[in-house]
Amino acid sequence: MTAAGNHPRISVVVPVYNGAKTVAQTLECLLRQRLKPDEIIVVDDGSTDDTREALSKFDGQILLLTQPNSGPASARNRGVKAAKGSFVAFTDSDCLPDVDWLFNLSRGFDDDRVAGVGGVVRSAIRGLTGEYVDAVRLLDPQPDEDGAIPYLITANACFHREALIEAGLFNERFRKPGGEEPDLCFRIRRLGYEFRFVEQALVHHHHRQTVKSFLRTIANYGEGLYVLGRLWPDYRIENPLRGLIRKSIALRSIIQRIPTYAAKYGLSRAVYFSLLDYLRQIALLSGYLRGRSREA
Repeated sequence: MTAAGNHPRISVVVPVYNGAKTVAQTLECLLRQRLKPDEIIVVDDGSTDDTREALSKFDGQILLLTQPNSGPASARNRGVKAAKGSFVAFTDSDCLPDVDWLFNLSRGFDDDRVAGVGGVVRSAIRGLTGEYVDAVRLLDPQPDEDGAIPYLITANACFHREALIEAGLFNERFRKPGGEEPDLCFRIRRLGYEFRFVEQALVHHHHRQTVKSFLRTIANYGEGLYVLGRLWPDYRIENPLRGLIRKSIALRSIIQRIPTYAAKYGLSRAVYFSLLDYLRQIALLSGYLRGRSREA
């Protein structure tokens, strides 16, 4: 894939649900890309706020699809099916892609075996919770023990459309964010493909800024992790209730993490980040148990 000249067609798919406050900024960033997308497909997943009004100013610049609320996996699938590009890039309606975002993603397709390329996601707003998300690289592709990228984050990723189709697209059993990305990418890798990480491909994201909203998001990830564990047994958590109880009482884990964080971020942030580490594990297990009860 080349970043200039006769590059393959690139479609950008943006799922949105009640994104009236941020989606216009997302689209403005996409329209300013140095490597212009061939089309921008927005899938309104049953929004009940003023999303449609926010999108109306982009008439003629985007392809707008609508559907009843079915979750981000379903919305992305709708976009992929409508896409005309040989590559499909994904970002979210609360993301602000850097002007060179698509250009830098395109650089990662340096081999026919590369099915997808991802980049980094950083906070768009100053705040301690956003700083924590960035510090632990929660939304960045993480290499496994062999140095390979097991899956990409759809806030910042581009895929060969053929690989998405061949793998069967996103599993719409995932109704909330979390789990659908690893599941799809595991299936793509099983077909013999691999992924790349390009750190220069930057997206800023409106991270959850309150502890409550952050932990609610992590609990949703926990629900997705339960579904993922049903599909991929290696990701199943054995005795999650026992793990939740242990995590709930293991306050010493906060103290143990403080020196590591303090060396880089200072003492006050180290205490806050260590507390979020602790609460994040509890929220993930709680969400996992909630997912298990809902599918029982």
